[in-house]
Amino acid sequence: MKIKVTILTLALALMASYEVSAWGRLGHRTIAEIAERHLTPQAKANIEKYTHGTPLADYSLWMDEVRNTPEYKKPTSGWHASIVDEKCHTSQELRNKHRKGRDSVTGIIDLSELLKNRQELSDSTVMFAIKCLVHMVGDFHCPSHLRYTDFANKGHQKITYLGRETTLHKAWDTGIIAYNHKKWSYQRYADKLDCYTKKQIKAVTKGDVERWMEDAARDVRPSIHWVKDGDVLGEEFTKKALPLAEQQIQKAGYQLAKVLNTLFK
Repeated sequence: MKIKVTILTLALALMASYEVSAWGRLGHRTIAEIAERHLTPQAKANIEKYTHGTPLADYSLWMDEVRNTPEYKKPTSGWHASIVDEKCHTSQELRNKHRKGRDSVTGIIDLSELLKNRQELSDSTVMFAIKCLVHMVGDFHCPSHLRYTDFANKGHQKITYLGRETTLHKAWDTGIIAYNHKKWSYQRYADKLDCYTKKQIKAVTKGDVERWMEDAARDVRPSIHWVKDGDVLGEEFTKKALPLAEQQIQKAGYQLAKVLNTLFK
């Protein structure tokens, strides 16, 4: 009986961690799958020296799974969101001021710098960086994980969504996608969303992570006014929100591929 209770407790804890993640299981794994499909042969081979062929999707929720463990809580603290000003501009100075440099964009920049000398690092350190990068590039595209200096946008608004009391954060993370793609695998979802032309991919991967963050913030900003505390939302909201969610997942997938191709060339 104790074993069964322990297993149930762990399962519930894991489910809770998915609920606070940006995009949840389906979204994060789809981002990783799109990225993996666009790795160069050289980058894929170099990454597999550390992953031994494990799909990147299998690591995409790792940061959420360990976010409260003693070993990883402090190193990854704050890395699940980032911040821009009211004009959707970001800078290291801004992120230091408002988040003490603990944000997803700064984390990506720091880990990218670390990996420039990956041959000198232990395999476990490189794997830590890979797992975090796979997650963080997805995080800063999610509407409930973007912060503005004039609007926190944490999605804490209590709402009723599809007949269930929840928060806007959880609706963005899992509800909007899951409602429209019941029982879909992440591979099938990637098949649907991996549809950009080479020209479109080149456009959305131009620049660096700070520019991508600013683009994401501009994409998302109109949506912060879509919902107020206490709103009752249904299919109409889902239809309105889904195109934005899917666009952000697409961009995150292609940009993650760009990051990994650059670091593991």
